[in-house]
Amino acid sequence: MHHKVALELLADHLLKPYTTFKIGGPARYFAEIREYNDLTQALEFAASNRIETFVLGGGSNVLISDRGLDALVLHPALTGITVAEEAQRVFVRSEAGEPWDQLVAHAVERNWWGIENLSHIPGQSGAALVQNIGAYGQQISDVLESAEVADLRSGAISRLSAAQCSLAYRKSIFNSSHRGCYFILNLTLRLSRHPHPNLEYPGVKTWFKGLGNRQPSLAQIRQAIIAIRDAKFPYPREEKGGNAGSFFKNLNLNQEEYQALERRFQDHFGPDQLMRLREIRQRSAASDSIRIPTAFLLEACGLKGYRVGAVSVNERQPLVLLNEGGATARDVLLLARHIRQTVFTLTGVKIAIEPELVGFTDSERAELIDSQA
Repeated sequence: MHHKVALELLADHLLKPYTTFKIGGPARYFAEIREYNDLTQALEFAASNRIETFVLGGGSNVLISDRGLDALVLHPALTGITVAEEAQRVFVRSEAGEPWDQLVAHAVERNWWGIENLSHIPGQSGAALVQNIGAYGQQISDVLESAEVADLRSGAISRLSAAQCSLAYRKSIFNSSHRGCYFILNLTLRLSRHPHPNLEYPGVKTWFKGLGNRQPSLAQIRQAIIAIRDAKFPYPREEKGGNAGSFFKNLNLNQEEYQALERRFQDHFGPDQLMRLREIRQRSAASDSIRIPTAFLLEACGLKGYRVGAVSVNERQPLVLLNEGGATARDVLLLARHIRQTVFTLTGVKIAIEPELVGFTDSERAELIDSQA
């Protein structure tokens, strides 16, 4: 006979340790969800006490306010990987709490292709699906088969196909149309037994230039991605250097918007920067959508190393804002506001923030984030 073990609820529990930024105040209540039964009890408690719920996974793409969160925070702690193998492909099911990079390592060790370029991205597998993580020419949408989710109101479980998850650039139903509706239980990825290296990304291409026609192994590709990534993004392991990965989204401009940007470069920047902008333009030559790396704009605007309080713009990869130790969420947003205003003043371009901002009021957002010069 199975006894229903009472869920452990922690009151006024600090969220800072659960985020890669190492920033954030306390949750009114906090619960680790180790199995489905924990989730149903947590949802019953939230409903009977009329408290909102918030799912916090690996905390790699969030900035939580210093005030914290007046909610029951649900932290996925379900881990494990199960596999169904076929002749040509492998279906890998990962529980939502499984660290994403451990899942990638598991696939690479077994020679399964499809997610090796997503190595060393912090956070949990479930959270990786929420923002359709992508890097170096791969993204989860390329390999997602399905996801099993629980409704956060009723607890009812359903399976969503890849199409139903509506994955796009840094986007899914979980952070847009159905934000706050589901608890992701697990996801199933469709990986290949056959080599299909994706080495076209400029940094990766350069790395393997010396190999000639020889194809790198999966392990070599993973090692290369880790080295390239860690040179730009300090892997958030401790308080100093905590970060949320890319803090700003890259830009996709139409022809008219690009021409306006080029005119600004002619007016405000030197010939070298203008030449670099035109080189970037050539990479999107065959497309109507022109991709401009936001890091290039931040560097052109002289923002590398700029600091507010204990937060600085990373010198190596300016998309990353670093917690130098003891930073507050307010510091981060004041720095983000300065960056956005500077870029807008000099280039006329509005850049968007990538991490989810949690626990901020509308007036705080207006003051700290949305004000644009």
